[in-house]
Amino acid sequence: MKPNVTVFALALSVLLLSGCAGFVRSDVAVFHQLGETPAPKTYLLVPLRGQESSLEYKTYAELVRKELGKYQYREVSGDEIPNVVIAFSYGIDSGREKLDSIPVFGQTGVSSSTTYGTLSTYGNYGTYSGTTTYTPNYGIVGSSTVSRTEYGRGLWLYIIDASSVGTETLNVLYEGSVRSSGSSSQLSRVMPAMIEALFKSFPGKSGETRRVLVPMQ
Repeated sequence: MKPNVTVFALALSVLLLSGCAGFVRSDVAVFHQLGETPAPKTYLLVPLRGQESSLEYKTYAELVRKELGKYQYREVSGDEIPNVVIAFSYGIDSGREKLDSIPVFGQTGVSSSTTYGTLSTYGNYGTYSGTTTYTPNYGIVGSSTVSRTEYGRGLWLYIIDASSVGTETLNVLYEGSVRSSGSSSQLSRVMPAMIEALFKSFPGKSGETRRVLVPMQ
């Protein structure tokens, strides 16, 4: 049966354009003074200016709390004094147009042929009737250029020594940043994966940038 080259080419092109379908690829960079295996700490999560009444911020804050809990960080309650203060910010740009080259598939030749037929004889005479079936080869026969919009997304998280808050110099213990790019313009779709990427191997090696692939929820 002849393969549906058009459908196959379309599926492969979508996969190439999306990078890894269903995944968010993030570049994570961290600088910190926490040590490779930091001790559990108590913390206070503080919204930045403009985040106080944001439902979007509260949604992401719950995800941050969940990840911190995996490392025995405990949020303070009441008048309890925390070890550290944590704040984070996030954003997405307006997008930029990118050109991609995708392969064009088609028939490249014939790999084999098979002939079927019948021979009928009448005395010293005979007739032959046959049909030849060719098996084609398919592959890349060229390329095409398509345009798409790519959006840049970012997440930045800071952990600060609580005893330095209110002094002239803040003692920043941890700076983490996550950057990703892709076709989704909805930050809420990719932020869970970006937060998870930040906290993989937390706190990580200071000064190191790593690439993390996390499934999109």
